[in-house]
Amino acid sequence: MISQIDISEFRKRLKTNTKQGNPKISGTPFHAFNLIGDKDKLFFGIVNQNDFRITQNAILHPIPFILKGKFKSKNENQTEISYEMIPIKFGYYWIRYFPFVAFLLFNTIFIVKKAPLTVYIIFNSFLLITSLISRTITSYKKRKFINNFRKTFEIIDNE
Repeated sequence: MISQIDISEFRKRLKTNTKQGNPKISGTPFHAFNLIGDKDKLFFGIVNQNDFRITQNAILHPIPFILKGKFKSKNENQTEISYEMIPIKFGYYWIRYFPFVAFLLFNTIFIVKKAPLTVYIIFNSFLLITSLISRTITSYKKRKFINNFRKTFEIIDNE
């Protein structure tokens, strides 16, 4: 990918828009301890001289992904960027597998306690709908995060 800004401006924007901290914390419930500080910054993570690891700076609903990348100067007024999205293990697996664990756990309890059929239907419907909404929101926020990154740093595809 190519950014239409020079490397010094790229570094400046990256540092200006990033709250410093470990991005692996952001996709987990431990991010609640990080409520103090810059809430107006777009990104949360680590920025070095030629690489970065950032995620969305969100307080309540962080995305469980890190944008890991490197950048270097292409010419006077362009910067070459390579990046990839990697999952934050705890948050990613929590969103993916918690509904299955909850399904097995609660249905086992319902079987043991001989719950009525309406309880099965209501609970499992609620769990299914909640799971689908959660995955949809996460997917949307991931796309929005990448679009914000590209817009902030004026990135275009070099194809």
